[in-house]
Amino acid sequence: MTSQVRNTVIALMTAPEPTTDHRPIEQLANYLQQLADAHGVSGYTETPDETLVYAAYGDNGYDLHTPSDQLTDVDGDITFPQWLDSRGTILARRDEQGNEQYDLLEIDPDSGEITPVLDDQFMNVKARQHPTDPTQVGFISNRDRSLDLYTVDLDDSTVTKHSTVDEPVMGYAWSPEGDRLVYQAGTLENTSLRVVDRRLDRDDVLIDEPDSEQSFALTDHGYGAWSEEGIVFTTNHETGHRELAVADPDGEYELRYVNNRDKYDPQWTADGDIVFFESHGGDRRVCRLSEGRVTTIEQTGMNMGLTCRDGSVYYKHWSPSTAGELRRDGATTVDEGRINVRTVTPEEISYESFDGTAIAARLYEPEGDPVGGVVKAHGGPESRHYSRLDMSTQALVRAGFEVLAPDFRGSIGYGRAFRKASDADLGGDDLTDVVAGAAYLRNRGREEVGILGASYGGYMALMAAGATDAFDMGSSVCGVVNWETTIEDAREYVGDMLMRKLGGRPDEKPALYEERSPITYAEDIDVPLLVVQGGNDPRVPQSEAEQLVSALEKRDIDHEYLLFDDEGHGVVQTENRIEYITRVVEFFSSHV
Repeated sequence: MTSQVRNTVIALMTAPEPTTDHRPIEQLANYLQQLADAHGVSGYTETPDETLVYAAYGDNGYDLHTPSDQLTDVDGDITFPQWLDSRGTILARRDEQGNEQYDLLEIDPDSGEITPVLDDQFMNVKARQHPTDPTQVGFISNRDRSLDLYTVDLDDSTVTKHSTVDEPVMGYAWSPEGDRLVYQAGTLENTSLRVVDRRLDRDDVLIDEPDSEQSFALTDHGYGAWSEEGIVFTTNHETGHRELAVADPDGEYELRYVNNRDKYDPQWTADGDIVFFESHGGDRRVCRLSEGRVTTIEQTGMNMGLTCRDGSVYYKHWSPSTAGELRRDGATTVDEGRINVRTVTPEEISYESFDGTAIAARLYEPEGDPVGGVVKAHGGPESRHYSRLDMSTQALVRAGFEVLAPDFRGSIGYGRAFRKASDADLGGDDLTDVVAGAAYLRNRGREEVGILGASYGGYMALMAAGATDAFDMGSSVCGVVNWETTIEDAREYVGDMLMRKLGGRPDEKPALYEERSPITYAEDIDVPLLVVQGGNDPRVPQSEAEQLVSALEKRDIDHEYLLFDDEGHGVVQTENRIEYITRVVEFFSSHV
């Protein structure tokens, strides 16, 4: 256990024993099936005759559909379709078994015939057609190193690299004429905007303010950021929050909308308005700025995938009862992902951490007296818990658990200072925020408290189990076990991002890497653990979980290891989801 964490663990109050109301797993079977089968839309486009084409899940994979027909039926997930003007075809990407080696495919919507555009071992994403030359498509790939900006010629498959910086490219937009591309260099820290001039073969800085972030691609990828009106983006240079700004092609810019709330992924409408997302606790609202006035299109839930067409705003919508339906101007257009069983909408609350910092959180309460408590740690690290359909959370609440989902230090949506509070301190103060969440649940009467998380949340669960005494049980899904080996073995851009977040390479900060790795505390783990892993995970490889499981086996610690050979960084396929959430409910229920 780190001395920092040990010294800041909050004294937990003795609570009365809760009234138990265990629900046998057999009674939850239909409920868990409904949760597991909610997949939602994974990308969409529109044909010239205004027919929607979207990716929907069926038979253990995503294929392309219209409201009346299925267009593809192939192995792997076909997602993120884009209509190709002047070619009469659809560009989409394919992934097989979660390995994130995305191929780009050109699909004939009439025959279903598929022509590979890029079929290789690389991650080829965020493809977008040139605005005036139908043969040219931009995309982002790790084919040379981390993530860079490329174009591919659809006729001869010639690939050209355009970005020249060391930072990963997270999003881009074509200029209206297509002779230039603006792109975001960097992920979340000190991001800048750069412009590639394809005529002059140049890559130059557009906007790079000190100690701040200039961006237009956080949850999406920069679509629609450049129009005749200028380049719309967000900057936290002046207020510490991401505010809307518009730049000219020379980099001169002005703020358009300031309200000290974080905003993301702005883009232009055809009539010169700006649509964007705005953070409000667990909700990411869809908003529209028109002539200085902001209106809200969608107030609740987690929303992403903005596209403006013919005066309407399309987007994907998540809520506690839907997992990604397609909406248009606030009304449901494609209701994939909606479930027909009751779910719980969380309450927005806050609690005090070890140093008095207020930690915003979502609190899910079951019917009747809770049988125990669970802290749900979000992934990221730079993310937050959205008010959306979270399978494991809803299943645990249905089984009688009270679940607290905190936005600990490092979470997005609360300004730059709070997001940067975990820089070079992963598994430090953010972990003590989570420990304080356990204390909050115990003060509410929960005698036994567990922790559950995926990705960075899985890492937090493992650190909580080994480096603190705050929890009675834990479950990690695709969680980092050893920072040094994760960075060595993970896909390039992941290691690059993590080293920046940790403040240096393993050889530069060996003590920090050791102190903040769960494997260091494997011999201190004395609570039951459920470890879940995808065999094809390119971000946190299977070898991470096996390091931990091996250590637990040697010490004969109560644990379960659930490996999905056909999954990547998470659990996606319906049958696997059923097994996963069933095991989660059984695990936590058996330890209270």
